[in-house]
Amino acid sequence: MKIVGLTSTVVALPRSETLTTSYGSGDLATTVLVQLHADTGEVGIGQTAVAPRSYGETAEGIMANVMQHLAPVVVGRELDSVEALHTDLMRALPHHWSSHAGVEIALWDLKGKQLGVPVYQLLGGKVRDGLTLMGFVHHAAPEVMAAEAVEAVETHGFSVLKMKVGMDPVEDVKRYRAVAEALAGRALLQIDGNTGWSLWEALYALREMEAIGGLGAVEQPVGSRREMSVLARTFQAPIMADEAIYAAGDAIDVVREEAASLALMKITKHGGVIQVRDIAHVFGAANLGLSMAIYFDLIAAVASHLAAAFPCVTWPSPFTHLEASVLTDPPVPVGLSLNPSDAPGWGMQLDLDQVARYTVASASHGDTAGRNA
Repeated sequence: MKIVGLTSTVVALPRSETLTTSYGSGDLATTVLVQLHADTGEVGIGQTAVAPRSYGETAEGIMANVMQHLAPVVVGRELDSVEALHTDLMRALPHHWSSHAGVEIALWDLKGKQLGVPVYQLLGGKVRDGLTLMGFVHHAAPEVMAAEAVEAVETHGFSVLKMKVGMDPVEDVKRYRAVAEALAGRALLQIDGNTGWSLWEALYALREMEAIGGLGAVEQPVGSRREMSVLARTFQAPIMADEAIYAAGDAIDVVREEAASLALMKITKHGGVIQVRDIAHVFGAANLGLSMAIYFDLIAAVASHLAAAFPCVTWPSPFTHLEASVLTDPPVPVGLSLNPSDAPGWGMQLDLDQVARYTVASASHGDTAGRNA
């Protein structure tokens, strides 16, 4: 199978709820799609999330990188080895992880279609059905968040809920108290600071939250591994790394410095499947756990395959609901699990009408005529 063309498309999908973090608020989920066209007529699809304030790459930058630096590496190549192509892509454009992710994810999809197997089989097979889900409490007034948390637990039976902090430590504690007291021990809370606190703010807020009770995990409240190590030694709740890990080597540093006992894998932030696999090996060898960010659409499907295949993915993740999808049959949770498709590749197909509707920009390289996903 030879790759003969590549299409890159920027789409902006409306969120069902405004997402508020320490980085700001947004109503759109901007993402870059990649389609790899093969001489057999098969198309491998990939997707990368766009979050320039946290990942450092804009949609325009990702698309330019894909078209100018990455497409020439893969177009015209035989799909003999995803690993070999990954190595060449990294040599062509080091360190631009979000740009790499869409292409690499599409390579895995095409390889699965070439061999007629789901990607989780290419990764060694299933160790569990899929990805365990937690609930999400949107940033709002304390009483509103408390009501949403109770409804999430009573309606869906979540044992863990995630909420954003990192804006103002005093207000964060007020919101946490309202949610924790409303839950009355029925679910643990994972707080996500997105590096928004200073060390001293984190020490204050986490002392208050542990005293209130129900603190299940603390996701990247501060920026540096040194500060994370201080928090890890001070509090009982596990510290979860997010922004502290990009390349697989970062995971080694986190383990060596005892900065976290959990880590959140945002697949596109790490450049795709191969680096997440390598991070999983590091954390698994250290007897630590991973959580797999679901995001939406194809990224959600990818997350379900990786969670099913990697033993150390033991911490749940929240499902992200959007008002629209670019897939014909987007992943749907089964109870509290998001399970991978058994169809070849990722088992997903693009809805080209929806792609066209939400397209912001698009470009092609090589032969893409008459081919689609």
